[in-house]
Amino acid sequence: MHGKLRIAIIDENTATCIGLRSLLSEVVPFAELCIYGNFDEFLKDNPEECFHYFISSSVLFLNSSFFVPREKKTIVLTSHNEANNVMKGFRILDLSQPEEELVKSILSIHQGAHHHGYHTPEAPVQTETPRLLSAREIEVLALIVKGYINKEIADRLNISVTTVITHRRNITEKLAIKSVSGLTIYAVTHGYVDIDKL
Repeated sequence: MHGKLRIAIIDENTATCIGLRSLLSEVVPFAELCIYGNFDEFLKDNPEECFHYFISSSVLFLNSSFFVPREKKTIVLTSHNEANNVMKGFRILDLSQPEEELVKSILSIHQGAHHHGYHTPEAPVQTETPRLLSAREIEVLALIVKGYINKEIADRLNISVTTVITHRRNITEKLAIKSVSGLTIYAVTHGYVDIDKL
C-alpha cells in the first residue's frame, strides 16, 4: 500500500479531472490524487488502494459491478439534470453548482467520511507552526466564509467597517488566498469553521 492517502478521479473529461484534482488538493493536501481517463486505466493501478473514487455517472453505469460493493468509497460526478439518474446509495457531487457551493460539497463529503464509520487516514503529523492569523482575524475569517458582508461583520464584532476591510486585506495577504472558496477551504480544514455551520 502507498504511504499516502490515494484518491482516484475517473472521468473521460480531462478538464473535469484537472479541475477536481485542483480543488481536492486544497481540501486534502496530503493525498495522492490520481487521474484516469477510463476504467481500464484505473483497474491497472491497484484500485483497492484508493480511499475514494470520484467517477462520472457513465463510468458507474458501465462498471456498476465494481462500484456497487464499494458504494461508501464512491462519489458520482453529475450535473444538476443527471442527479436523479444515479443509483440509490451513492453520494453525488453536482459539478454544475456555483464554485462556493461545490467547495462546500467537497468539504462536506470529506468530513462525512468520518461520520459513517468510514474514517479517513490521519493527515501526516506536522510540527507546531505559529498561527498565521490573529484571534480577531480568525473571527473575521469565520464570518466572511459564512457569507456576511463587511457591514454585518462590523456590526457583529462591534468594530468599524474600515477595520473589517483592513482585517480582510491582512487575511488575504497572510494566507495568499483571494477567493472566498479558498478562504472557506482554509477555514474548514484548519478548524476555524464547522462545515455544517456554512
